[in-house]
Amino acid sequence: MKLSGLFLLAGLLLAGCSTLDTHIAPNANLGQLKRIYVQQNLNDNHRLDILIVEQLQARGIQAESGPLTLMPRDVKTYLVYDDHWEWDFKDSLISLGVMVRDAASEHLLAAASYTRPTSFLKSPAFMVRTVLNGLFDPKAKSTQPLPADRPAEGSEKRGRRRD
Repeated sequence: MKLSGLFLLAGLLLAGCSTLDTHIAPNANLGQLKRIYVQQNLNDNHRLDILIVEQLQARGIQAESGPLTLMPRDVKTYLVYDDHWEWDFKDSLISLGVMVRDAASEHLLAAASYTRPTSFLKSPAFMVRTVLNGLFDPKAKSTQPLPADRPAEGSEKRGRRRD
């Protein structure tokens, strides 16, 4: 009886783990980025693009958001995000993924995702901070290769990539 209770407790604790996966290309130096354009997700009713812009600006990076078609020509990198919400009474953000791409070549420079269980509620601002910390922390090490570097979908040259 005690053993089954111990297994149940261990299972509950492990089910509550959040994960942050960060992948940075070997030649990418995100610490040197001075300006990033955040592609506005037109399906995002929570305005996460504004939270991302605010967090980037707090890091001293010039950032703005909008549709990719309105990205200024002099921007060298852009950020795409993908959010997943638990549609319960609290409308909780459970997963946030970001990709940083080179604006000219569309090559993937870095990707990060943060997932947490719904039982441990965190604010969207906390999740944005966590993902950006994973990308811009100089100690962040990638343990896995970058996801397949495919051109983004959406427009002819640039757009939002969904898997």
